[in-house]
Amino acid sequence: MRLFIVCLLLLVAPGAIIFGIKEYQAIQADGERVPWNQRGEVLFFNAAWCGPCRRMRPIVAGLRRQGYRMRDVDVDRHRELAQKYGIRAVPTFVFLENGNEVNRFSGGTSSEYLRSLCGPEYTR
Repeated sequence: MRLFIVCLLLLVAPGAIIFGIKEYQAIQADGERVPWNQRGEVLFFNAAWCGPCRRMRPIVAGLRRQGYRMRDVDVDRHRELAQKYGIRAVPTFVFLENGNEVNRFSGGTSSEYLRSLCGPEYTR
């Protein structure tokens, strides 16, 4: 019986450790980001269970690497923010300037179209 418990722990522990490390990194990354009211920021409202959101993540990550200020907002984890912006569908992109919403659209799109919506005020 003890051997069974030890084997079970050896199987479960690595996954739990990896999950904990990823959650810790996500929390740390949230603390390093620019404030919500920073001039020219795009909020990317998404969900883990959403297929179109999963297809948009690499596009958003690529634009972020190019210097665009885009923030992932998981609607399940940040319900109050999703309610504040009246998010009814995901993925939804909300464009902010000086903390005020100036544009939004829902659904998947190409990186070229998303880049065209982001003017120079959305770059670092």
